[in-house]
Amino acid sequence: MFEINEKVTLQGIIEKIVFKSENNDYKICRLKTSDSGVIETIFGNFFDVNKGENVQITGEYVNNPKYGRQIKIEKITVIPPTSDTGIEKYIGSGLIPGIGPVMAKKIVQHFGKETLCILDDEIEKLSEIEGFGKKRIKNIKKEWKKQAQIRDTMIFLQSLEITPSNSAKILKKYGDDAVSVVKNNPYRLCEDIFGIGFKTADRIALKSGINKNSPFRISAGIKYILKKFEEDGNCFLPYDFLISKALEFLEVEILEVEKALEVLEKENQIVIDKEKIYLRDTYEDERFVAEKLNKIKSYKIKNIFESYDWNKKIYELSSRVDVVLDDDQKDAIKSALYEKIMVITGSPGTGKSTIVNFILNIFEYENMSVYLSAPTGRASKRLSETTGKEAKTLHRLLEYNPKSNSFNKNKYNKLKCDLLVIDESSMIDIKLARVLLDALDEKTRIIFVGDYDQLPSVGPGNVLSDIINSGRFPVIRLTKIYRQFGKSIIIRNAHLIRDGIYPKLYQADMLEKSDFYFIEKNDQEEAVKVILKLLQCNIPDKFGFDPLKDIQVLVPVYKGIAGVDNLNFQIQNIFNKSREKIIRGNNEFRLYDKIIQLKNDYEKDVFNGDIGFIKEIDFSNQKFKVDFEEKKVIYDFYDADQLSLSYAISIHKSQGSEFKCVIIPVLTSHYMLLQRNLVYTALTRAKELAVVVGSKKAIGMAVSKNYVENRFTNLKNLL
Repeated sequence: MFEINEKVTLQGIIEKIVFKSENNDYKICRLKTSDSGVIETIFGNFFDVNKGENVQITGEYVNNPKYGRQIKIEKITVIPPTSDTGIEKYIGSGLIPGIGPVMAKKIVQHFGKETLCILDDEIEKLSEIEGFGKKRIKNIKKEWKKQAQIRDTMIFLQSLEITPSNSAKILKKYGDDAVSVVKNNPYRLCEDIFGIGFKTADRIALKSGINKNSPFRISAGIKYILKKFEEDGNCFLPYDFLISKALEFLEVEILEVEKALEVLEKENQIVIDKEKIYLRDTYEDERFVAEKLNKIKSYKIKNIFESYDWNKKIYELSSRVDVVLDDDQKDAIKSALYEKIMVITGSPGTGKSTIVNFILNIFEYENMSVYLSAPTGRASKRLSETTGKEAKTLHRLLEYNPKSNSFNKNKYNKLKCDLLVIDESSMIDIKLARVLLDALDEKTRIIFVGDYDQLPSVGPGNVLSDIINSGRFPVIRLTKIYRQFGKSIIIRNAHLIRDGIYPKLYQADMLEKSDFYFIEKNDQEEAVKVILKLLQCNIPDKFGFDPLKDIQVLVPVYKGIAGVDNLNFQIQNIFNKSREKIIRGNNEFRLYDKIIQLKNDYEKDVFNGDIGFIKEIDFSNQKFKVDFEEKKVIYDFYDADQLSLSYAISIHKSQGSEFKCVIIPVLTSHYMLLQRNLVYTALTRAKELAVVVGSKKAIGMAVSKNYVENRFTNLKNLL
């Protein structure tokens, strides 16, 4: 008897297909083994198989709590049948349109054991059988060839230990060229196929015969390391740092790495600039951004505000809206009238929106054109709400064209405005900054608005921080709390945490209405139970919030009992009982599920961090529709890899968003990622209510850890 988690290789007949996802990927089948006749349940993501087919499988025994022992497939190969009966079942199983059980019987009666060879090499001989005309034979030939090619490709890919799921992605991406791509340059996979990293591509390359010391391999590894650190926010890597990482990662000699660097530099793929190693594009991005910002700053324009009585204007506007501004706020407005580029930074509740509204009123009163923008859809929507004016995402403002993968607004077709206000500027990475500045005229004024203390951008660079720290541009730092007259406990605690002071934890049972609660739970399982109860009844009953649309669970980590993954699983099972679902590996997406986009998809006009709901699943066309508030987006089933459940999301993914209510688990089990700006960012996502579930010790750990991510960027120095 095989043990759970034991690897096993078996051969047998597919007796029954119990479940088949409509994307022809995930399946559950019954396998009758050839040696013992035992029926085994097999499951996994693998290419299409049919009832009656003879297969060889490699997999691992696992225990399903509901269905018992099963085999999780790692590799599956179809073995062509040899008996007349087997061949008849095989070709009549629906494998080839145009050949059903009746026609299969006729073919095998006529050709016997030679049937498969006839279909491979002399398919025109089918004309010897009644019912097979030229048109029918032509269609059968096309389908048989297509099936054979798919099978051969999948067998080749699996021979390199590529998982069935990744094999399907490769086949979809490269089609007929899949085998040649994998043979000639397997490292393309980690650039082109979402979910395949360098280690997988490297294993394939080594199995394909590429030498470990091959310059081709070392160059690909260096580019991968640079790309990987870019994904962590870095624009470059110090020379010695990259060398050490390459030696560790590639397990080669230092001379080989240095030689590969020389070749990459000669080929213009990387830039080595005073001990800094960049990917070429990122090097150019950083230099362009610095040069363009300096050009805009120094470009002289005729300023109608030179003799402007701004004190009088501010007094008039203040009287009209019944708002009294302090000196810092007045300085911000004055800077906007006189400076080409400026920064307004401050925590939530410090009056950033008030200042922006004053500035907009003055510019519009003088008939000057103003554009409002933000990096994400949620942030731009919030900017519209606070100003009462149209605000667009930066991609929409720059008119992204998915067909050409380019922006209609560029250096040849510039944005025409007197002032551009960009909210949530801390989210702008160096790539987006370059595209934006390329489309701006030197005459345009720019106001960067953002919270300096939030987490930095997801992409490479630390643009807002570098602009502020360069000392080249005026920066207005707002510190006084205005929101709700400073009575918001959310805002007060956020400021305490930001300043490294332990927050005021009001341990209430929600009998008294407040905007902040702390529920002490030291155990992970107990914390999860509390969060589920808060979502199901406590918060909706007391505050009237919709548990899915208004409440967002924000978590420091992905793994563990109180991590994103488990919380999503638990919440999904409570709130969504739909049986219509798409299964992608370990992920299960159900109709009406709440989901989040994991990567920018410019073609679909959806971006990393966008949250929506699955509204429709079309199994016949293998597509599903997601509603992202202001737009509905169609996904192919294969695109589900771009998504994750979002009943709970990471705090990093919440940047630029606001929610009526947030629930934040903070436990000692999260210690690896607990830090001050992480908890600060999570708290400041809440508009009306924040509930922290966890331990006082864990909160203390976060408050005391003032880890500011030290990214390798050079924009500050270039400025």
